[in-house]
Amino acid sequence: MQAKTILSETPYQLVAGELTEEISGIQLNSSKVGCADAFVAMVGSHSDGHKYVSGAIDNGASLVVIEDGQTVWTGEALAEMVKGKKTAIVSVPDSRKAYADMSCTYFGHPSENMNLIGITGTKGKTTTTYMVQEIFKRGGRDCGLLGSVENRICKTRHEWSAHTTPEAWEFQELLHTMQENDVADCVMEVSSLGLKFHRTRGVHYKVGIFTNFFLDHIMSGEHADEEEYFACKMMLFDTCEIALVNKETRRLDEVLAAAQKCSKVYTYSISGEADFMAKDITFEAQDGVPGMKFTLVTPTYSQELFVPLLCDFNVDNALCASAAAYLCGIDQTAIREGLAHVYVPGRMEKIRNPLGLHVYVDYAHNGDSLRVLLSSLRKFCKGRIITVFGCGGERSQYRRSGMGESSARYSDYSIVTSDNSRSEPLESILVLIKEGINKVEGAKYEVIEDRREAITKAVSMATPDDFVVIAGKGHERTMEINKVKFEFVDSDEVRKAIDKLANVGGEQ
Repeated sequence: MQAKTILSETPYQLVAGELTEEISGIQLNSSKVGCADAFVAMVGSHSDGHKYVSGAIDNGASLVVIEDGQTVWTGEALAEMVKGKKTAIVSVPDSRKAYADMSCTYFGHPSENMNLIGITGTKGKTTTTYMVQEIFKRGGRDCGLLGSVENRICKTRHEWSAHTTPEAWEFQELLHTMQENDVADCVMEVSSLGLKFHRTRGVHYKVGIFTNFFLDHIMSGEHADEEEYFACKMMLFDTCEIALVNKETRRLDEVLAAAQKCSKVYTYSISGEADFMAKDITFEAQDGVPGMKFTLVTPTYSQELFVPLLCDFNVDNALCASAAAYLCGIDQTAIREGLAHVYVPGRMEKIRNPLGLHVYVDYAHNGDSLRVLLSSLRKFCKGRIITVFGCGGERSQYRRSGMGESSARYSDYSIVTSDNSRSEPLESILVLIKEGINKVEGAKYEVIEDRREAITKAVSMATPDDFVVIAGKGHERTMEINKVKFEFVDSDEVRKAIDKLANVGGEQ
């Protein structure tokens, strides 16, 4: 596609060169730029992409996009850089918006011919997307999935992107790939940062879903405060046909007001009147698998459903997924079968084992998520709740004391350990976690810095009446400590610990 064509849907001013070269890719990293690539310079939270314009030109960029008002280069310097080269430079009002517009143009706006379901909210996005995809599958419709665990098209798992919501070029390329494979439906997680940074700009959603709103992601590099975080979430409704809103969310009136931009607005609730409701919620085990049973009430029918996941919040997720499927024309049999067979890696993932122990791996990585998880499990636990958790470095410090207090208040025993400390000293993270724990008088806990040892200790002290929760990392397959990443999967470590324990028991 010619440079002039790829810019046809975004405002720009030509700074230097001619827009005649072909473009076959767009890069945000100058070191990845090659011939026939465009380079878009963005101002990030840690670096200014304009500093790397000369490198992109040296690497053979056919087009360089800079932002109006950038102060790194003068017009004369830019003109000198491209002298004798086949590089054009344009200036745009907003680099992020231009990047999204160019990506949509290149791939031909694939979302316009798809039924796209976008889910935003602080919690529940991942689990709900898996439920929706399984329901569509049971209904005979291939459904793509984009999210924080993986990107999936048909039976192919694509490499997970660096963000929950992929950058615009990758996002549009994935949608285009779905279109080429006759996948007309897609469900995706839409993060607040994805909305803030316009990664989803130019897409049309059949259904836009708002699950809930808690205080998280408020820190340098993410959101300045609660109001910015909330405003970014509300951007989802700018391009939705149908809005689906959880009536249990904080700031409900404001959410519903924002949803009025859509042509239709529906609500769902597990505890009150709504367009879609869950009633008669009970714990049940089917074929030896523990889960939740409830009655789904829709505008036209009611039916009994089972989801093989514990806790009321998973009924909330199942209700949301059922409502979304209903609004997309999926029949009730597919909804029932889809929920009954759903599997979500790292979300209340029960680790089956020969010792009959109740061990769960979950992604809960802030105080609110851990509180909801542990308080819900209390209803089903006959013995103790033993929780293993840590907190990530270079992330919101509010999570640390929050997780400490939640574990102390809702667990019988806490084991504090490491969790992606990144470049931060583990001790500085542990200090704040312990501050939260100490808010609960008499809380029982210990610190085992090695996460593998912490998991082994929790499993070894458990009885079949206890619940062991390994929280924080969920589906993640690596851990980063002192800037070094290495393979570490909580579910695998649990299985190793249980195997070791089972073998020791067999030798006695």
